[in-house]
Amino acid sequence: MKEEKVILLCPYCGNTAPMKLLNNYQKDTYVPITFDEEAQFVDIFQVFGCPVCDGYQLVYTHWNSEEGFYEDTNLYENGEILFPSFEVVNLYKLPKIIKDAYESALKVRNIDNAICAIALRRTLERVCKDNGVVNGKLHQKLNQLQQKGILPPLMGDLFKVIKDFGNMAAHGDDVIFDKSLIDGMFRFTNKILEYVYILPQEMNQARIELELLAGEEGPINEKEDKPKRKSISQTDEYKERDPS
Repeated sequence: MKEEKVILLCPYCGNTAPMKLLNNYQKDTYVPITFDEEAQFVDIFQVFGCPVCDGYQLVYTHWNSEEGFYEDTNLYENGEILFPSFEVVNLYKLPKIIKDAYESALKVRNIDNAICAIALRRTLERVCKDNGVVNGKLHQKLNQLQQKGILPPLMGDLFKVIKDFGNMAAHGDDVIFDKSLIDGMFRFTNKILEYVYILPQEMNQARIELELLAGEEGPINEKEDKPKRKSISQTDEYKERDPS
């Protein structure tokens, strides 16, 4: 029997490689939507092993029959790493120039903390470049990002913290870059990347879904006595079926 492998990023060593599927569990839930029709909701939990460092991760993905999926749809793009628990941003939603720099930081996360701090600073340099800010030193670029409305004041403060720690690491300052400091730098970097790149995508998707819903039901202020499809939370009847 051929082993199933999926190309994923290892949260431990930062390598992107074909991960070996160690265990798999699928939960199917069926929800009535009309008297003779039901929707299928599938939750998938999988354990993958890294061929490089032997680390393993628990990944959650899901799909449902109410959403359109193409044959080549990659469910892992919107997957969630349940274990290990440290925070990693969704790389699939980042521009390649940002993704490459961020992955470089991940690859040295458990090897050299000072180099990791420099790599996170470099990720911010890429954020500036990707948003058309290329002139001046990093603190000047930060000011330009704020002036353009790309970063609000709080995100600007996070940006400055990462910049300053990255400078200390690059200049060989007498600072101990321990695991907790690096974890904090990753959290701050993730917040910035989510605000600049991921949140706008999610808001756009929510806007599209709202427009589609408004198109199906008519103007929001228009009162109609037609029946509406129930959501999972509104449906009292549901049943789970054993996938086997």
